[in-house]
Amino acid sequence: MNRWIFLYFAAWFGGTLWWVSSRFVDAEITPKWFFALFGAAVFCIVCAALAFFPESLRKKGRFTSVAAAILLCAVLQAAYALLQWGGLCDSRSSFPVCSSFDNPAGLASALAFSIPFGFHLAENSQGGWRKAAWAATILVVVAIMASGSRSGILAVCAVCLVFFPMKWAKIRKPLALALVFAVAVVSVFLYYNKKDSADGRLLIWQCTWELIKERPLAGHGPGGFQAHYMDAQADYFRKHPDSPYARLADNMKAPFNEYLGVLADFGLAGGLALAAIAILLSRAWRKHPGGSSRPAMLCLLSVAVFSLFSYPFRYAHTWLYCGLSVAVLLRNAWPLPLKVWRRVAVPLVGCAAVAAVFGLRRMQVEMCWCETANLSLCGQTLKMLPAYEELYAELKDDPLFLYNYAVELNVAGRYAQSLRVGQECEARMADYFTRLLQAGNCRKLGRTEEAEAHLVQAAYMCPNRFVPLHELYLLHEAQADTPAMRRVAEAILQKPVKVDSPQVRGIIAKMKHQYTTLKNN
Repeated sequence: MNRWIFLYFAAWFGGTLWWVSSRFVDAEITPKWFFALFGAAVFCIVCAALAFFPESLRKKGRFTSVAAAILLCAVLQAAYALLQWGGLCDSRSSFPVCSSFDNPAGLASALAFSIPFGFHLAENSQGGWRKAAWAATILVVVAIMASGSRSGILAVCAVCLVFFPMKWAKIRKPLALALVFAVAVVSVFLYYNKKDSADGRLLIWQCTWELIKERPLAGHGPGGFQAHYMDAQADYFRKHPDSPYARLADNMKAPFNEYLGVLADFGLAGGLALAAIAILLSRAWRKHPGGSSRPAMLCLLSVAVFSLFSYPFRYAHTWLYCGLSVAVLLRNAWPLPLKVWRRVAVPLVGCAAVAAVFGLRRMQVEMCWCETANLSLCGQTLKMLPAYEELYAELKDDPLFLYNYAVELNVAGRYAQSLRVGQECEARMADYFTRLLQAGNCRKLGRTEEAEAHLVQAAYMCPNRFVPLHELYLLHEAQADTPAMRRVAEAILQKPVKVDSPQVRGIIAKMKHQYTTLKNN
């Protein structure tokens, strides 16, 4: 084992999995992306330098060192997750088990993609190291189960379904049949264990498919799903007002299927590009199916299965696992001649340096945004608006920043400017909360019809929410439109409660009183 490679990858992957910082608006995800970027830049520079020292490229144990580093990072994550599961550590998130991530999907994906490297170490180690590798891998699997991530469990099942029949060739057929049956049973159990959540994903996939059919060839462009999905969901409930999915609908940011997400954003062209990559990697696997290619292929299989039911590419570590696995498969199948590698080295260093510089600048801007937002929350909104204006030049393509900026402008009473920034946000993220914000801006500006349109759209986006209808009632009340007030109050009182809260109880109590008064009048 090469200890320097082990230490570097342990630090790189470890930071990508662990770094959490309250100096960023998204404390659990954004810091990890920056760590992954800077680690990749250093890695590219080192690889380029090694092209001029060919003797270092012949050293053995490099992949074993990488696999050991990955498994170590996974074991530490698994241990932390199990401590959360046992109640010995608190979670930063509303989810009880998510380790250093914002939800169980991030944790489960990081652990599931590490399993093939644990299998590789167990296969290629001796004595105590073999037992330690198996024990570590089992611990990681237990942590995935504790997280409750069905996507993670299915990804592990898929890896086992391929790995063990390959490992035990003499009993390959009966073992494969037994594993297929086991995976089928587990799939059925996972569906009925959280049936409402599974049915909610069926709704998301159905609405995403309608979005894909609108622009099947080129798609809606990068970020197209986030820009258009909630409007597609609203259209679905307009056409199906009595749909049983109405009580499950929520404000969605991801399609819970990366393949549908690619089709929504890039259409058939994106789908064909994805298929071409899959064909290339399968050819590389057939050309060199042994050695380090096996864990690389199994890692990509785990990512592929996980991507069917979740959004792993939201996290930086998924890109690292995929990049590493693809590089291993391609290098094993078609080694790059040293002469060619030296020609690529200089441009590679240049690209890495440029990426690092832009990453540093973006990191400074993100930290400044976080500080500005925190001060605004402390009641200094008016003082912070000039800072928001400066940040706008750097972050005008970030929908979350645009929404935050529009909200602060609304709080400051600059409704026309908030409406304009909100429209820019709508072009990139036309969701439930953006509609409510725009409705408030239009109402303050006296644009009643537009305010009503925004509230109606928000109500269709999430039919189980009470706030849009309550705001609609207040809008009609300001206009003294008694018939409209009666209709909205009746709709609120007939709506089933999905999540009980003081706000919902207050709205219902108010509507009961108002509806009685309206009927008597």
